[in-house]
Amino acid sequence: MKYICNYSILRFLPYPETGEFVNIGIVLIANNGDFRFKIEQKRQRVTNFFPSLDSKIFRRARREIDAELARLSGFFTQNRSDIGVLLSTFKHLIHPRETMMRFSDPGTMATDNADIALKTLFDHYVNHSFATKEYQETVLEKQLGRLLSDSNLRQRYSDRKLGTIEYPVKFPFVLCENQTPVQAIKPIHLGHDEPSKILEHGDAWISKVRRLSAAGQLADDTLFIAGPPEPGMPKLLKAYREISEELKTFEHVRVISYAEDKSEILREIKKGIPPTLQ
Repeated sequence: MKYICNYSILRFLPYPETGEFVNIGIVLIANNGDFRFKIEQKRQRVTNFFPSLDSKIFRRARREIDAELARLSGFFTQNRSDIGVLLSTFKHLIHPRETMMRFSDPGTMATDNADIALKTLFDHYVNHSFATKEYQETVLEKQLGRLLSDSNLRQRYSDRKLGTIEYPVKFPFVLCENQTPVQAIKPIHLGHDEPSKILEHGDAWISKVRRLSAAGQLADDTLFIAGPPEPGMPKLLKAYREISEELKTFEHVRVISYAEDKSEILREIKKGIPPTLQ
């Protein structure tokens, strides 16, 4: 039997003035009275979007919305036969609010099973946001740019191609002295869900670095800021370390983890800036 579900996407928006948010959850109500919700539990996924944000702020906001939804779940269970009350309560839940946790306009879908619908929506709207290496690296670059801006360094860097006419390699953050690249920074996503994907993407950059090094076209300081896999995944971490260590074998190349404290990342960046530009 098909049921009609109303759903809304839960969004985390820590800086209302910028309008930037990340999808972190789904809430839904079916016309048979079933209420379901799911919230992203991997803190690192979210805080990587906002590097200057204290992770405690996200954890507290998540804890509060989780408690609110758990309380409402009990209310929905007790009143599941009164669809009118459930729908009005759901509408009140997702109404516009001036908090860090906000809900999207509602959507509608038909389903045989509320649990399956919840998983489908979560995979599409939440997991998909973190899916591709291209998207992840765009996010890493954007957040690093903000970190540099917060430290009054962003204006000193520009995106630039290093290498030769035959083999140019683009770096998003290049610092020059007298038109000569002296530092190149590249955020690299190595947080894939399979070791082979980490190795494949890492090998592509190892190949680029090898060619640039052989041509004498690396910046005096080439810093990779690597987004690591989730903790507790030994095979993924092994592949991550393998790529990181091989990149470090090239002269002038350093690798640090994007999971480091933001002040430590800035310290490592400043370490590679020549004294004449300090």
